[in-house]
Amino acid sequence: MRGSYILVISVGRNVWFKPGSLPRVRLPPGCYVYVGSAMGPGGFEKRVLRHLKRDKRARWHIDYLTRLRSVKVAGVIYASLPHGESRLTRILSSLGFVKVVKGFGATDSPGDFSHLLFSKEGSRKTVERIAYGMRRSGLRFRLFSREDLISSSEC
Repeated sequence: MRGSYILVISVGRNVWFKPGSLPRVRLPPGCYVYVGSAMGPGGFEKRVLRHLKRDKRARWHIDYLTRLRSVKVAGVIYASLPHGESRLTRILSSLGFVKVVKGFGATDSPGDFSHLLFSKEGSRKTVERIAYGMRRSGLRFRLFSREDLISSSEC
């Protein structure tokens, strides 16, 4: 599968990290969402499984965050929308998600402030709100839990 995806990320405590060439960042505890795309070899499955691993060489901004011990990918939403990061980010913003960290994940989308957004709710409510926004926008999508993704990779 190739397309775009949204990671629902739980940050358990204050974290400091430096995402590549961006300035050092502090994120307070809470729920965040990251919008990305998987158009290369291996597509969605390979990309998202990489995000679930802690032990990896950081290649993308999101890698610097997901390899931290107090950070957990709680769920993933897949949309068969090629290069849809900008559209998905606009949908999330319209739902009240707040863009954080200028330039994060958006180096190939210069018109976008960030592809990392903060949610004022917990993971479950965040997923429900994203699903509502996707349906309202007429987008087809699939929800995956962390466990779904790990168990499918073990086959």
